[in-house]
Amino acid sequence: MEEDAVLYELSYSDTYFKHIKKHKKAKQVKILKRIAELLEEIAQDPTRGVGNPEALRHYGESDVWSRRIDAKHRLMYEIFEEKKRIEILSAYGHYKDKD
Repeated sequence: MEEDAVLYELSYSDTYFKHIKKHKKAKQVKILKRIAELLEEIAQDPTRGVGNPEALRHYGESDVWSRRIDAKHRLMYEIFEEKKRIEILSAYGHYKDKD
């Protein structure tokens, strides 16, 4: 039997919480559900799975990735492999869109 052990600890930026608040205010239930599903999967394996995980360039030494929430929004996160920790950076817009 396969266990669904969470391997990475998730932490969340203030920007992420601001974005979640925007989605809630707009009553974007489907998007919020999709984000929850992506977070669960990211905790298991941050570089593979649904949402088309993509390593983002132009972040220097940072190991920053994104996953597709929908056509407009991406979930961005940074992986700290040595600490088995992931910082969830944003959940609104596409990369550096203005929020």
